[in-house]
Amino acid sequence: MSKAIKFLVAPDKFRGSLSASQAAHAIKMGILAVLKDAQVTEFSLTDGGDGFVDTIAHAKDGAKIIRLKTIDPTGQTLTAKCALIDDDTALVGLTEASGINLISEGERNPAKLTNLGTGQILAKLVERGYKTIIVGVGGSATNDGGVGLLIPLGFRFLDKNGKPIIPNGEGLADLDKIEVPEGKISAKFVVATDVESPLLGKYGAAMQYARQKGASDEEVAKLEANMKRLAHVSEKCLGKSMHDAPGAGSAGGCGYALINFLGAKRISGFDIFAKYTNLEDHVKNSDVVITGEGKFDEQSANGKGPYSLAKMAMKHKKPVWIFCGSSEVPEADLEGKMKLNGVSVGEIMPLAPNIVEAKNRAPKFLTQLVKRFIAEKL
Repeated sequence: MSKAIKFLVAPDKFRGSLSASQAAHAIKMGILAVLKDAQVTEFSLTDGGDGFVDTIAHAKDGAKIIRLKTIDPTGQTLTAKCALIDDDTALVGLTEASGINLISEGERNPAKLTNLGTGQILAKLVERGYKTIIVGVGGSATNDGGVGLLIPLGFRFLDKNGKPIIPNGEGLADLDKIEVPEGKISAKFVVATDVESPLLGKYGAAMQYARQKGASDEEVAKLEANMKRLAHVSEKCLGKSMHDAPGAGSAGGCGYALINFLGAKRISGFDIFAKYTNLEDHVKNSDVVITGEGKFDEQSANGKGPYSLAKMAMKHKKPVWIFCGSSEVPEADLEGKMKLNGVSVGEIMPLAPNIVEAKNRAPKFLTQLVKRFIAEKL
């Protein structure tokens, strides 16, 4: 090949096996093993979930990371990161204090875990005078409708006896009244979501996502009922409930809390990532765009970063390779249901003897996929 091929490598995490940065490195190693003179630009793609704070802070000149003492979803003390983008703007990632990544398999139950830790961070940033607070709400361990975010800001969620409810998804069963803070909250909020789901229903916070966080079918049904109760009490006490807003169902209803109670503007987490990394310029300057995630399915088209990057690359007529652990999208549906033209999908699972090996040796298999694609497509 006469000229060096330019690759843009920007995968999301492969949950349970690779962080986004580890996946990017494995892909880069595969490229350079075959094409020694290739030019590789790599990013850890984030759409509001894992890596949101680190990635945006590192991409934005002048941003800095600070650490604040708070609690994790079980109530244990931890120190969580957030980013100061400029003198007026702070950025918070839910995964830093409320993420499922913080919880062992045995502790996972979105009905019993809390978002109070992230709420404490928001309260501290408001107290410090930040005018805009951007909250990335992917990857939560919880399903509490976001009440844990609001309580440290002065909201009160009370039972029929006027006592505070337990601040988790299970506790919402007792909710009867919501009281708003006496003073106006000075900060404006922006919610960066990785999905466009509503709060309720088949595609909502509980029914679509709670099982992934450790809930049983019975708990999912209870959580859905509790989300409906939260929406009903909000309507009764505040005169509104924006449970159908796009993104309201993200992160167990944290999107709902920010949009409905704090008037947050909703933006795609991918759009924030793209803005601060000048991603579209990198797409324009590339010959091949590579992205990926652990599981590629129809949900990926619901605001997920790899899908959004593929659509951006399509706009500029760039070939796209999507690598994943496994795909549930038949090849015929790529152009049909998914509306992805010029996109090729590669899976780790067919290369591995079993799922355990696929996860344990994910970098090796990902590198193999890269080599195969280069041989077949370039």
